[in-house]
Amino acid sequence: MVIAELKRGEAPYRLVIEIVNRLERGEVLVLPTDTVYGLHASARNAAAVEKVKRIKRIDGDRPFSTVYSSVVDVGKWVKLPEADEELQKIVDSWPGAVTWVLPAKSTVPDHMTGDDNTLGIRIPSHPLLRAITTALHDPIISTSANRHGQPPVIRGEDLDPGLVEEVDGVVLEIEPLQGNPSEVKRWTPGGSVVLRSRLSEAAGKQERMNVLVVCSGNICRSPVVEKMLSQKLKEKAPEKFLFRSAGTIARNGDRASLFAIEVSKEIGYDLATHRSRRVTKNLMEWADIVLAMTADHLGDLHDMFPEETGKVYLFTSYPEQLVDGQFGVDDPFGQSMEIYRECITQIETQVERIVPHLLEKVII
Repeated sequence: MVIAELKRGEAPYRLVIEIVNRLERGEVLVLPTDTVYGLHASARNAAAVEKVKRIKRIDGDRPFSTVYSSVVDVGKWVKLPEADEELQKIVDSWPGAVTWVLPAKSTVPDHMTGDDNTLGIRIPSHPLLRAITTALHDPIISTSANRHGQPPVIRGEDLDPGLVEEVDGVVLEIEPLQGNPSEVKRWTPGGSVVLRSRLSEAAGKQERMNVLVVCSGNICRSPVVEKMLSQKLKEKAPEKFLFRSAGTIARNGDRASLFAIEVSKEIGYDLATHRSRRVTKNLMEWADIVLAMTADHLGDLHDMFPEETGKVYLFTSYPEQLVDGQFGVDDPFGQSMEIYRECITQIETQVERIVPHLLEKVII
């Protein structure tokens, strides 16, 4: 049942109160957000949370993210970092499309937390959702309104009819929503870990595309990827791609490592003229796509260049945004020639997988 159809930015008082009452009764509703259409229910209500899992076709104890109206509310449910700098990093990301996974307080019900006793939290920027969370005075679970494994929805007409039949009500917006689920980061004492990137809106096919590959020192993995992709795509799509590589902690001007040069030469790639460079704001702005060699590099780039996160992918998961459970390509530096061979074999396999996806990005 469609409860209301709104223009972007509308949050009528009577509608807010009606939705709050429905959520308090244990109903599950499809609501627009600042990302995609979502399934929403009172996070305290275990039966409502289970109903969301049934609608999503999710088995097991997988937790959902929760949304709040303010940082004060968040602090009632999770343990926030004590260091001012770390706390500020989290606070500065809200309101907006960033979900932080943080340690849950002991008072949080088990059905809301993950196996590691954490809770995903977000303060959205959507006016209706902010008004609802403010009026409810309790967290709301929020998960994309699609069956598990299906793509998220930004247009009301694209909602799964079967899913709509199973929920208790739907609020639509006339215009399409923003188009991508929230970015998900886990806070740890050692720094943030990206679990899911939030990708930029698809811009359609381009005439040309700039691709930046990033590792640590820019003397092993990233120059190998740069060389492989450049050579393969030069054959398949001449003058359509430009590749560069860089390192998060690189010194400018270093040669590629000896083993990287030798192993690459064995399979037909020449790194003899490569010179390292550190990743910079200018390089990040130049790139249309940034491929991070590991999840650690992905997290570093998100911290260093937060305004560019929409174009950053984990090398081993591109073009998908989910990175949870994937680390990437281990650093072979300082290890044996055989380890280098294993590393470059892994890279070659990933490059073969990535090439068709990159070709879809350009006009040929």
